[in-house]
Amino acid sequence: MDVCAGGTISTTTNSITFENHHPQPCNLGSCTIPGWPTPNPVVPARANGVAGTWILQLSPPIPKNDYPYHPNCCDKQTDPAIKVQ
Repeated sequence: MDVCAGGTISTTTNSITFENHHPQPCNLGSCTIPGWPTPNPVVPARANGVAGTWILQLSPPIPKNDYPYHPNCCDKQTDPAIKVQ
């Protein structure tokens, strides 16, 4: 899942791999999806043409909802969300 785009998962998803295509690390903050870690995770920067990745482990079933989060590396006015359907 692109850190700046968000995406859709099912209630039975057990992990999400976030990808950071920016040249700086990306702090992902303020998400209420069950399993979100404290402190907020940091997705490594892109290096040598390869996106940085971080895996969020989940414990299904996940309640259906939209779970916005705040990536500090994106230039969007609206935060992306993890949509659970």
